[in-house]
Amino acid sequence: MSNWQNENDTSNGFKHRTRTFYACSIGFAGYVGATVCLVTLQSSINVKNDLGPKSLFICFICGFGGIFTAPYVLKRFGPKVTLIAGEIIASSYTLANFYPRWFTMFPTAGLSGLISSSFTWSASAVIVHRVATAELTNKIGNQADIATQKYFGIFLGILAFGQIFCNGVTVLILMFFNDYMFPITQQSDTQISNATAYTPVSEYTTVNFSIIDISQCGSRDCPSEYAFSDSNKLAAFVPGQTTRNVLLIWYLIMQLGAALLHFMLMDSIADDFPSQIVDVSRNEEESPTQTLLNKPKENVHWLFKSIKISFVYLASLQGILSAPVYLLYGLTVSFIWSEFSRAFVTCIVGLSQVGITSALIELIAFVVSMAISRCASTFGMFHIFVFGLCFDVAMYLVVLLWAPTVSTSYLVYIVALMFGITHAVRRNTQYLTTSAFCPDKEIGFTLQNVIGGMGLMLTYSWTTAFCVDVKIYVMIGVVVITTVLWMFSYRIYKQKVVAKTNES
Repeated sequence: MSNWQNENDTSNGFKHRTRTFYACSIGFAGYVGATVCLVTLQSSINVKNDLGPKSLFICFICGFGGIFTAPYVLKRFGPKVTLIAGEIIASSYTLANFYPRWFTMFPTAGLSGLISSSFTWSASAVIVHRVATAELTNKIGNQADIATQKYFGIFLGILAFGQIFCNGVTVLILMFFNDYMFPITQQSDTQISNATAYTPVSEYTTVNFSIIDISQCGSRDCPSEYAFSDSNKLAAFVPGQTTRNVLLIWYLIMQLGAALLHFMLMDSIADDFPSQIVDVSRNEEESPTQTLLNKPKENVHWLFKSIKISFVYLASLQGILSAPVYLLYGLTVSFIWSEFSRAFVTCIVGLSQVGITSALIELIAFVVSMAISRCASTFGMFHIFVFGLCFDVAMYLVVLLWAPTVSTSYLVYIVALMFGITHAVRRNTQYLTTSAFCPDKEIGFTLQNVIGGMGLMLTYSWTTAFCVDVKIYVMIGVVVITTVLWMFSYRIYKQKVVAKTNES
């Protein structure tokens, strides 16, 4: 019997716990690395007529369907099958980029959003959580918090390393198969009027670039001024067809290779269908919904039960206060992928440098994620959130006030390092929040992914509508509000832990 057929027959234990964890983490890192690289480039290579951002908007708005489908699929087929299916389906959007038209990009983006984004992130998070708590008799409390912080720290660190690797290969492809956009020849400030412009040139090109005024890059960038016209600024963002094809072939290899690795090396992981659907308004042991669903002869439609419980959690005070954490992560990631990569990197130092800056971001994210993992027993979530608040506000003020010039273009790489820190903090805190606060992990991680997708959707819905400085003000406000609401949610969580400890 195949691994897929055995998915529902495996016991709750792992035959190869360590192998399963690292196979999941490494394979998923390759898949995420390729997918994120492609998404990051959309606001540049497909910015004309807003095709790339619109396709991503469709992708993330269809991701709302994950709140209906992913919990059911996870419980019915198990996280391994769910993860592999999502990775295979995601490759359809990559294939569509070989011929980017609305009728190829929009349908595949919708399919990827509906299935892949919800399936892959939710399934991988469930697998890591089960590995972390496999040997714990009590799945909540301080011991479980430390275990999940450790494993999710390692998991997210590996994800960061995978993205560094994929970005490194992207840079090499852009250099080796360069059609015309690499590298720029910087001139001194005294050679350029008002010290604000450069001319991108290459020995491999016959394209005649006009001067780009980089004083209008960064927080002063306004995509509406060039996205719907054949402007010189737009030409600097779009690579040649050879470069595009080689990149897409590489991304396909990583996505499909991840699915193969997971199929071959991961243990079949027992699903929780239907025994672990819980009523999040109470704890796991006391749930009346759990009792109902455990009756094998009850004619219960599991899909609608999952939907109902998802909304029950979202409507609870804990869910309402925690939801902005996931929204903030989506907004942060999409700001990096869209605004930073286009308005700061591509506009100031060239498209070929997107891979380098993305690798820097992921390198720092890797280091910070591992640091959180190592210090899990010392630093709690509260201190991480306070640090994130102070750091993010300071960072966004820096990028808001910076007026780019040729002599200060190197600051792009320093800003990339800063975004690496905030990326790691926001990514870790959303996983830790779900692991600690949500009783039903399948539903919790699905909601985390779907609400995070709302943040991604919002960014790509207004990519060409607003200038970057407006979006920075929005990010500062969301960071402050999210932190305040999370502190109330954390207080409720601590009260529940104390009450449970007193009962036992």
